[in-house]
Amino acid sequence: MTPEAQGPFNRRVRLVVEVRDDQDELELANSVFAAQGWGVRPARDSDSVSADDGYTGLIVEIPVHGSRWTARSAAVEQLTSLAKRRKIDLWVRETKLVPHKSAEPQTTYHVHRKVPDTAGPVQRWLAEHWIAVGGLDVRHTLHLRGAHSDEQRDQALAELEARNIGGPPFDPDAHDIRLASAPRASARSAEPHRDVGTVAAVCAIVLVPFASGIVLGALTSVWRFAALLIPAAISWPVGVWMTSNAPRPRLVQLGFGVVLTGSMTFGGWMWGSSEDTRLSQLLPGLGIALGIGLTAFGLWYALSASWFSRNVQWFLPVLAAPLPFVMPWVGSFLHAMYLEEMFGIPAGAVHVGFYWQYVIAARPLAVAVLFVLVLVAVAGWARHFNVPAAVGGFFRLALVLAGLIAVLTVVQLALGDVEKAADRTMDAAAAGRRPPAYFGIRAELVCVEPVGDKMPVINGPVPTARPVLSFQASGDTVWLWDPAPSRGDDTTRHALRVRAEDVALVVADGRRC
Repeated sequence: MTPEAQGPFNRRVRLVVEVRDDQDELELANSVFAAQGWGVRPARDSDSVSADDGYTGLIVEIPVHGSRWTARSAAVEQLTSLAKRRKIDLWVRETKLVPHKSAEPQTTYHVHRKVPDTAGPVQRWLAEHWIAVGGLDVRHTLHLRGAHSDEQRDQALAELEARNIGGPPFDPDAHDIRLASAPRASARSAEPHRDVGTVAAVCAIVLVPFASGIVLGALTSVWRFAALLIPAAISWPVGVWMTSNAPRPRLVQLGFGVVLTGSMTFGGWMWGSSEDTRLSQLLPGLGIALGIGLTAFGLWYALSASWFSRNVQWFLPVLAAPLPFVMPWVGSFLHAMYLEEMFGIPAGAVHVGFYWQYVIAARPLAVAVLFVLVLVAVAGWARHFNVPAAVGGFFRLALVLAGLIAVLTVVQLALGDVEKAADRTMDAAAAGRRPPAYFGIRAELVCVEPVGDKMPVINGPVPTARPVLSFQASGDTVWLWDPAPSRGDDTTRHALRVRAEDVALVVADGRRC
């Protein structure tokens, strides 16, 4: 068999598999596993695999994409499902996640210009601070393996002086090297999720100033400025920790701490000053932020290393091509619902700019896209945690049903917005106020003055003592809408149709003409 191309993976699972001790069975198992792109070999003496009687041990390595918590179960599911389809007599004895190789520490040296020997004390002091923040760099860096040490620094200077890959050469009399500001290498773990102390320190540095900013923005008492004492107190130790990999001027260390804690405090102040001080008002905002974060990660899990990411260059144009045709149709449909179903006026009788069809359709389409993104994010989390094949069919069916519910929800929201907008217009007309516009449809409160002795009208008579609504006319026909409740609960029967040459319309203000 020809091995199949391996799909994207970020985990490696090694399994001890016992296959029935039969030459044909072993050859079949080897060929089937190799066809999947899996690594397979007989168990060696160094593996210390003691297979049961009648079975032979194989070591199989399966690449898996997803969370490390579910990688082993996903690998076992793939292997056992394949064995059942090919009728291979085997069982899995042991599984182990192959750990990633720990990242090898490295040090980056930046080349900068030296302070001239002729510089005065003030100029030298300013230059040293400017160098510490990268001000005199010549845009030349050298990367060396291992943590920073005096021996490594001497090696870096020797390499820079001996080699020139173009541009001005390194001059020991005019140039020197520095380290970028960062915590000390020994304080940083190669696996941050295992370094509980570092994670706790970073969370405290971020959350404590942010909480102080919320207090500062939410309260109105003069005592609220006491909340600034906490960020001010931790600015110095934070700055020292952030620049602990190499000696820095004290002002630079303090500046790093002030910038970090100050930005977090400012973010909290903006949050606290823009929200209600009650906890019930803050929790929804936190929930929305959490939902956005979960959706973003779910989309990443769903779309990265997927069919979509491999074909995005042609998939997005195909997806976007129907929008210029779909949006005007949705917009005209909503305009028709507003005029015909709410006011009883034909949509073609009112002039609406074509661009309003795109504007009115943007909100329901944005809601629909949001629903789709949330569903894709849910699928991405399921993919990340390797939802077993046993429930995969049910999960796909649930996504389809959720998609149908989402479509119906979007339609319901759009129609509900139309009804609410029509109610606002009717209430304003009944109260004698100018109604608000609805995406290009402007209704005016007008008084009707007959031009001649006779005024033909459909569904009349036309009131002349009180104002009515008039929509921008399109053609020789004028459609009016009478807000009087005496015409009944059916709002479409309030519509009046007259010829434009038979009436004069005067803008009204109030309930009487």
